[in-house]
Amino acid sequence: MTRPQSLWKNILLFSGILFIALNLRPAVTSISPLAERMRLDGLSRETIGSMTTIPLILFSLAGLWAGWLGSRFGLARTLGSGLLIIGTGCYVRSLGETDAFFRIGGTILIGTGIALGNVLLPGLVKSRFPNHIGPMTSLYSTGMNLGAAFGFAAAVPLADFLAGGWNASLASWGIFAGITLLIWIPQMLPAPARHSGASPLGGVIALARQRRAWQVAIFMGLQSAVFYSTVSWLPTLLQFRGMSEAGAAGWVTALQIAGCVASLVVPTLAGKSPSQSLWITVCLLFNAASIAGILFLPYSLVGIAVLTLGLGVNASFGMALLLIALRSRDARTAASLSSLAQAVGYLIAAPGPWMVGWLSETAGGWPLAMGAVVIIALTAAIIGWFAGRSGELTI
Repeated sequence: MTRPQSLWKNILLFSGILFIALNLRPAVTSISPLAERMRLDGLSRETIGSMTTIPLILFSLAGLWAGWLGSRFGLARTLGSGLLIIGTGCYVRSLGETDAFFRIGGTILIGTGIALGNVLLPGLVKSRFPNHIGPMTSLYSTGMNLGAAFGFAAAVPLADFLAGGWNASLASWGIFAGITLLIWIPQMLPAPARHSGASPLGGVIALARQRRAWQVAIFMGLQSAVFYSTVSWLPTLLQFRGMSEAGAAGWVTALQIAGCVASLVVPTLAGKSPSQSLWITVCLLFNAASIAGILFLPYSLVGIAVLTLGLGVNASFGMALLLIALRSRDARTAASLSSLAQAVGYLIAAPGPWMVGWLSETAGGWPLAMGAVVIIALTAAIIGWFAGRSGELTI
């Protein structure tokens, strides 16, 4: 009876990890397909960009403490708390149609809950599956990409179907977080291992003295800046190229679905090599070339550039997660490196959506705005080359 029980426990654990990953993007990515509709209701592009920027700031601030919280209260229980916070945040944000306090407060909660999942999933994989880091990283990074795709695909249909319009569409992801929490509860029941009362930021501070940790952190930030700066405005950019609202949302959904292939395959293959530098460089060059293609290729070829962008941005994100696990000697180091990388990384990425919106409106339009993102992608390729070299960190 032991094997069937163990099999079902593993299936439940795999399912829980996948469903948590599915929750870590749609509450944010569902904003961009609705951006023009929100703008017509009176919101400026800077304000809409801020609704993406605020979660990124919380990814940084809350992420700095997430590793310690996971060590103190257990990875599984802290991840469950993150789901509860996401669900609560989606509900609170839905109360903010006329009151900025609720809208901003809900957005802060969403960013905090997602930050816990962002930081703790690499440590959980390092702890539970030390011999299968590449495939498990592919599993949950693919889940995150699928979640982002669901956010893009469902945003407009939900806004059309629900009585509350785009505001209700954004709020609906709280229900999904609640369902996932029910699936995850069995993982939260065992008491976590006891840890000594170490300094909350002791592991992060120890890693901050090591150059390789900063290379991983800066790479995380630059590749995240490329993703959020591009995807936050991609539906609007595609409408600028001549697509309809629904058509633009469909292509962005296709971007994420195509990206699932890359995030499923690339980390698995790259994890077998002692160095991931070449993989990272190719991913970021894909990103830069694809952004240029969306801007300047003939209209009939823009869709191809969108799909190649999906391959590049999702593979590079999977590589960033893989580096956190591979560059760490143990689960504790992985949790601390994840905290450092995501705290620094999302602080770097946070201004991106706002910057692109500002440049598009006030300083030369979309070619200049997206040209800045191309430069960020090329810089990420250089930093990623150094971060991807073989070697392990420890605290």
